[in-house]
Amino acid sequence: MADQLTESHLPPVAVKERRTVYDGWLTLDVAVLETTVHGEPRLVRREVHDHGDGAAVLIYDSLRRTAVLVRQVRAAALLADGRGITLEAIAGIVDDGEDGETTVRREAWEEAGCVIGKLEFLGRPYASPGSLTERVWLYLGEIDASAPRGKGGGLAEENEEIEVVELPLSVLADLADGGEALDMKTHLLVEALRRRRPDLFV
Repeated sequence: MADQLTESHLPPVAVKERRTVYDGWLTLDVAVLETTVHGEPRLVRREVHDHGDGAAVLIYDSLRRTAVLVRQVRAAALLADGRGITLEAIAGIVDDGEDGETTVRREAWEEAGCVIGKLEFLGRPYASPGSLTERVWLYLGEIDASAPRGKGGGLAEENEEIEVVELPLSVLADLADGGEALDMKTHLLVEALRRRRPDLFV
């Protein structure tokens, strides 16, 4: 199907200048791009946020038809809506030397006390390429029901306070259909599982 996509005719772009204005947990760079806009040569300034890549997994139990998610306070959401509590698929930053699978298996145990059995890789799309360098490794993961469960809850040394939430996939589908209860990665993962296993949402 990809061969049906036509080639881009956008004008060339070059990075004329790049400087780091903040370097902490994330890096904020200011880039000056040399390009053409509607036939007119221009220098365009853009701010770029880099905190590395992420990985996320929707953990589900095919026998019980449930999903395991986490609830936590997110600073950006708190500043945006005054509440900040989100319901999300398990996710985390891909550490140096890791790949996405290693990350989601680690995060599943740390955040939700779950051991993942079968894992399906969906892709590695950009999260928001207008300003973020981040790409997110996306997975569907079936819980290993034979493995013991941990308490989860996140790591104190990372200032994590996480609530584990297990709910029927039918309820999760209703939340996704409502359009506002889930963040984007979780919404996408729910829809991916629903396309592959509609029987689990009955």
